[in-house]
Amino acid sequence: MSVKQITSHSQFMSVVGTFIAISMIPAAHRSHNQMMEEGKTAFVDFVSERCPYCKAIDPTFHELASKFSSDKIEFYTIDGEKLDDVSFEVGGITNYPTFIAFKDGNKMEESTFGADRERLQKFVEKYCSP
Repeated sequence: MSVKQITSHSQFMSVVGTFIAISMIPAAHRSHNQMMEEGKTAFVDFVSERCPYCKAIDPTFHELASKFSSDKIEFYTIDGEKLDDVSFEVGGITNYPTFIAFKDGNKMEESTFGADRERLQKFVEKYCSP
């Protein structure tokens, strides 16, 4: 599996927006399909075409996607400047690259650490562990 590019707000909502929406519903009131999302992890990389750090860390993000992607772990990238409505919706992202981990239907962590390969790897491994 590889990194999937999100190119529209509706695509974001259909893929990653599910994680955000589910996190707003108390666990006792979630449907079976929503409970299924709780076993999933998604990593989203917000980038900008003009960002040299984004270009430098992109190969590492793709390597990690190749290593960890499964039916329960997915990797996405979003051009945060082109989809500024999505950037705003997840917390007003203005620094690139910004990495967000969603796990078990919840936004777990948001990190900006430039092109630091080791920190990105630790970030991903942290949420890929059982």
